[in-house]
Amino acid sequence: ELLQFPDVVDQVLTDFYPHRICEYLYNISGVFTQFVTKCFVLDAKNPAMMKSRLVLCEATGRVMRKCFEMLGITPLHRI
Repeated sequence: ELLQFPDVVDQVLTDFYPHRICEYLYNISGVFTQFVTKCFVLDAKNPAMMKSRLVLCEATGRVMRKCFEMLGITPLHRI
């Protein structure tokens, strides 16, 4: 899902439908919620897996912040 971000941006720039960013943001937030619900991100028993999951969380946050920025929305950092 995260790898589709450049394609979504290109599509928005081509067809001028900014709602596609909202749809993309909605989809990745759902996938991310499922991921953190099913997987233990902070797993001290397996440091390598923990690191890769933290990298994935950071990458998701960056993409989501960029989407919000493109939509002119100030994201909340904590809820």
